Amino acid sequence: MQIAYYAGLRIGEVCGLTWQDINLDEQYLTVRRSMRYNGTRHKHEVGTTKRSKVRTVDFCDTLADILRKVKTEQHKNRFLYGELYHLNYCKTVKEKGRTYYEVYSLQRTQETPENDRELSFVCLKEDGAFVSASAVGQICRKAKAEVEGLEDFHFHTLRHTYTSNLLSGGAKPKDVQELLGHSDVSTTMNIYAHSTREAKRTSARLLDKVVGEA
Repeated sequence: MQIAYYAGLRIGEVCGLTWQDINLDEQYLTVRRSMRYNGTRHKHEVGTTKRSKVRTVDFCDTLADILRKVKTEQHKNRFLYGELYHLNYCKTVKEKGRTYYEVYSLQRTQETPENDRELSFVCLKEDGAFVSASAVGQICRKAKAEVEGLEDFHFHTLRHTYTSNLLSGGAKPKDVQELLGHSDVSTTMNIYAHSTREAKRTSARLLDKVVGEA
């Protein structure tokens, strides 16, 4: 959630991030892949981003501090869970002329096929297993249903907020476009216009509360 808020990544891009993609010293991350659930194969997979392009996103001190704390916490959990801690792997699957990159988790005691590659994801459960995009989406839907004021919330809202915050703060539209990975700047500006319009509507609705409490 916080990576999306402070860096504007899509849900699959956040879940696909590894620690090798993050430079904490210079405070930038590289978006190389995206995670998704393949409903036909009933497997989680990693693949290219929406536009099949790699992009670099600089991030602020706040997110840098959050990531450092998360990294330290993961090291502690690895020690605490011991053999029960999970490691995450990527397996290449060729099927019907297509190639898939399937993601799965194993406890440290379980054997791993020789050709499968370990991935050190940033977003992990306490036991080290990766956090899937579908699981994050489910959490967002639960928050939307149960938390007052989040009736219109979805994960992509965080990306829109990131866009609005940058443009409202004086960032150049072209720079924001590149950070978000949009194909053209009009998409970026349309999101900003929509977010601004929604903010105005929300402000207008506050009057209903004022009148109700009068």
